This record gives sequence, structure tokens and C-alpha cells, in this order.
Amino acid sequence: MPGGVFWMGSDGVGEESPRHRVAVRSFCLDRTEVTVEAYGACVEAGSCSPPHGGVAFCNAGRGDRGDHPVNCVDWNQAHAACAAWGKRLPTEREWEYAARGGAEQRAFPWGPEPPDGRACYQQGSTCKVGSYPAGAFGLVDMGGNVWEWTSSHFGSYPDEAETGWLRVYRGGSFSRRFPKWLRNGLRNRYREAEFGAHLGFRCAGDLRDAPCPAGSAEGAKGCAVEADAAPSPEAMRAPAPRATAAHAGSAEAPGADAAMPTTPDERRAATGAAPTRERDPRFDHDCSRWNPTRPVAYALRGGTFAQRQSLKGACTNRDVEVGFNSVCCKE
Repeated sequence: MPGGVFWMGSDGVGEESPRHRVAVRSFCLDRTEVTVEAYGACVEAGSCSPPHGGVAFCNAGRGDRGDHPVNCVDWNQAHAACAAWGKRLPTEREWEYAARGGAEQRAFPWGPEPPDGRACYQQGSTCKVGSYPAGAFGLVDMGGNVWEWTSSHFGSYPDEAETGWLRVYRGGSFSRRFPKWLRNGLRNRYREAEFGAHLGFRCAGDLRDAPCPAGSAEGAKGCAVEADAAPSPEAMRAPAPRATAAHAGSAEAPGADAAMPTTPDERRAATGAAPTRERDPRFDHDCSRWNPTRPVAYALRGGTFAQRQSLKGACTNRDVEVGFNSVCCKE
């Protein structure tokens, strides 16, 4: 992966803001997500622990899934596996740089087009790795199939947290039903011990003595963009990615993602406001199609994500945004 300077994040999109320039030195990145077969070999060698069980749609132990991404592994397991192979997890900065094609500033790993026919999403299970055409830098499945752990702690931009109790993961998964979940700028996070069928990883590696790229200089925390360095012509031409702010945690399809913690933005927005629940027939057809046992749509507004989750009862999430859940119910 040739290093460079690029625009990270998105303007006006909650936790993706502000859009800011960062530098990435050259590094190595696995072309595919780690497969069930590769991880299983690590387990057999005694260097990795078995994936977690007890969750629907986990791939380990299924004879027909050796070439699918391993899932149901927590951050510690992903970190240990990469270390066993002499590698590491990519940083959030490296992951987004790779997905965007560096200064190309791609909205999705393959370009500006919607994910249909370009990624493993809107599916009831994972796909064989590399089932769809390669995207930026020749990498496959950077969008869809499974979300991917990074080494980074979750924190507010433009700073990069050095500590914390949440780790960032990126890329969207097979169960995502809306294109917004596969955007390169979208951030998600879990506690290190959490796992799910939606989440896997790929490994990165360092290049010995790789210098900081042009337009940056070695700083106390790695490569830093020089204050007087002008953006590249490509970056200047690239439009700032814009999209509706979205948070993970919606059970959009079988095998969907688990809920994520309440965000600081939501806590501020929810001050003094209790969540409300009301019928939202606009999405009855969508609920009927994707969750026929729960064909009636409701909207949950206000409060925190956790408060809305407690209000939805036996309903399932259809989609989630800041301050809003769209849910499907039996009646």
C-alpha cells in the first residue's frame, strides 16, 4: 500500500466530522478478509482461540464456509491472530485510506456507484471472499461481507484516541440493507470482548523504514501533515463525502448486527427528552418483505439508543439513525 496524504472523514456527518487531512506511510494490507480456513489453521496450531459460538450465522464449524470470512471473533482474538502471523490490525486511518484509494477519495471502495452487484450486502449470510470485483488498490470486500476490526480506539475527530474502552470497526456487512452502511467514512465500534456474526478482520503489516509521505513529516505520534503543505490536486477536486448520519445496531436482515453503545451526540440530543413510539406505515411494505413475521412499522424517536431499544419490545430494528429507530413489529 503506497503511502500518501488524504482527506479522512466527512463534513457534517456526526462522528465522521470534521473532514481532516492525515498522512499514512506505506504499509501492507491483506487482500482479503481472514477466512475460516486460515483462522482454523491458527487454532489448530495453538496460536489462536476458537471463535465464539452461541450466535446465529457464525461460520466456524460449517464445512461449506472455509473460504468465507471468519466471524464471531472479538478484538482480542483478531489482534492475537494477526500477531501470530507476524502482522497487526490496521489502524482506522490506514483502513479508510485503503478503502478510499488514497487521494482518489472514493465514496465506496469500488467508486461512487451504489453497492448493488459490487458487494456482499442485503444477504442472509456471508459470501465467499472475493466474490465481487476488487476495489481500490486491488482489495476485495472492503465494503460488505463482514465489518472489520481496526487497532484504533474510538474517539472524536480530528484527534485520534490513544486509550478507551471501545475499538473501531469499519466496512459494513452482509446483513446491511441500505447503501449508507457501506460508505468508506462510516465508523462503528464495540468493546474489545464483544463479537458478532457481522464482524471479522483482515491484517496489516509494517514496511521497515517506510518514510512519511510527501506533504508530511515525522512527528511525536507518527506522520503529521505539514501545516504549510497544500492538498494534492486530486484531493482538491474530490468532493467532500456527504451522507445521512447513521449508526449501526439495526437488525435489518437475518444475522444482523448487534446494538452499539449510545453515542455522545445522542446523549446531548436526548437531554430531558423521553423516547416516543408511533405507527409509521411508510415502511410497512419494507417490513413485510424483509421480516414477514413482523410486518407493521413503528418509529421510535428521541431519548438515547439504549432507551429506544428498551421501548421497542419484541420488535426488531429496521434502521437506526441518531435519535431515531425504525422498527418492525407483529402488530
